[in-house]
Amino acid sequence: MDAGNDRAGLAHWPADTSTPLIEGSAADLLRLRAATRGQEAAILVPTADHRLEPITYGQLLDHAETCARWLLDHVQPGERVAIWSRNALESVILQHASGLAGTVLAHFNTAWADGEVAHALALVEPGLLFVGVDGRGQPLGERARALASCPVLDLASVFSLRAAGPDRPLPAPRAEDPYLIQFTSGTTGRSKGALLSNRAAILGGWLRPRIDGADEQDIWLNSVPFHHIGGTCAVILGALSVGGAFVMLERYDPVQLAALMGPSRATRMGGVPTMWYDLLGRGDLPDETHLRAITLGGASVAPELVRRVRERFGVESAIGFGQSECTIATGTRLGDSDEVMTETVGRPMPHVEVKVVDPHSGRTLSFGEVGEIRVRGPTCMDRYWNNEKATAEAFDAEGFLCTGDLGSMAADGVCRIHGRIRELIIRGGENIYPIEVEQALLEHPAVAMAAVIGVDDARLGQAVAAVIQLRPGAAVEPRALEAHAADFVAHYKVPRSWRFVEAMPMTASGKIRKVELQEMFAAS
Repeated sequence: MDAGNDRAGLAHWPADTSTPLIEGSAADLLRLRAATRGQEAAILVPTADHRLEPITYGQLLDHAETCARWLLDHVQPGERVAIWSRNALESVILQHASGLAGTVLAHFNTAWADGEVAHALALVEPGLLFVGVDGRGQPLGERARALASCPVLDLASVFSLRAAGPDRPLPAPRAEDPYLIQFTSGTTGRSKGALLSNRAAILGGWLRPRIDGADEQDIWLNSVPFHHIGGTCAVILGALSVGGAFVMLERYDPVQLAALMGPSRATRMGGVPTMWYDLLGRGDLPDETHLRAITLGGASVAPELVRRVRERFGVESAIGFGQSECTIATGTRLGDSDEVMTETVGRPMPHVEVKVVDPHSGRTLSFGEVGEIRVRGPTCMDRYWNNEKATAEAFDAEGFLCTGDLGSMAADGVCRIHGRIRELIIRGGENIYPIEVEQALLEHPAVAMAAVIGVDDARLGQAVAAVIQLRPGAAVEPRALEAHAADFVAHYKVPRSWRFVEAMPMTASGKIRKVELQEMFAAS
């Protein structure tokens, strides 16, 4: 049934519970796939000679169970196990092993400085820390051993771990049991750890392919890092949820991605907008692919990018909205109108309840009004790990997660994102949403990336400023960009202060670190 809105005129969309949810824990799901598809590929591992070596579901379960028994020789169910490494096959084995052992996994960002890693270690207090290499291939072991008080092991040792009791029984984790501590991106402050249950993590991978009609024939080709929810949930658990396979990519490499699109027979690709701008600018993409869906998310998605993806690959892009604290909240559907596909984040996912409220009073707003998006449902975190104050601030009195994102809802449930509350620019009393101006700037053919921020202004309170990364070989003057922006947005929204950079400061998950851009203007 269509959930509909039973509160006429108010931007509050009840949960549609007509779709049966996938049941059980990640451990249950892995055992089910091994029992029903044991000889089929779960993971495809690229080799040095550009072949793809399969790891079957049966092999995946064997490796994970062996590792899980070793884990339980060293930690107890409920304790934390951490990984600090770029993507690796061993990370996938360890994630499943942690789920089988009933421990709680935490992936650390390889781009973190020592202080950020020390903060994560103090917060999570892992019983074990597995380390590999960072995004540039540099070993992390020496740094980890200087920072950690727990045992530090080489991630490469995962396949050689053997339990003292190789036949010891494993626990039976439940869907509601803790599974993952997902760190926030930390674009505006110190990262927090969102505690996700087995259910929330699995649904973060399953709901999107479920509404797109994915099945066991699907193959994911996606280089999102495993410390990001898009890697841990959408790729690793997404493929598992439908019995498909994914290509094991160590890092984002546009050359490798382009080379594998054909041989892998990938049907599903995804990633943040910066990755897709890189790929679309290449001349070595295959003329024909097996792609059925391309998922965009992790940052604001410009309509221009959605159009380019469709024109190049002949498939629709699926836009999803979620965050570390909520694995997925809304999404577009294949077959949606061009306007919905290119300008919105779609409708609430099954079993997810969404409302738009005044962030100060908590009053539910009317359709079309801009306020904070709040979410309630099984895809939301349980709490922030070891942070009661932040947890209390994250949920309202009705149990809705306060996302911190500004948005609006149409009468048919379709939601638009207008930016982060903390990024809202108030210029002379006028509210300006940076995403609207950024999308206007991205329509200019010379602009590869755009970030709009508010800077202090003695008379207006805040003024609009922009940081621009140009396309290779392009050149444009600020006056030309101002004239271009004025064709799309009101005059008071047009940036008047400009900076041009060779590359944006980015998180490893592809989000612009606007705090660094603020510092750039403050310093000058």
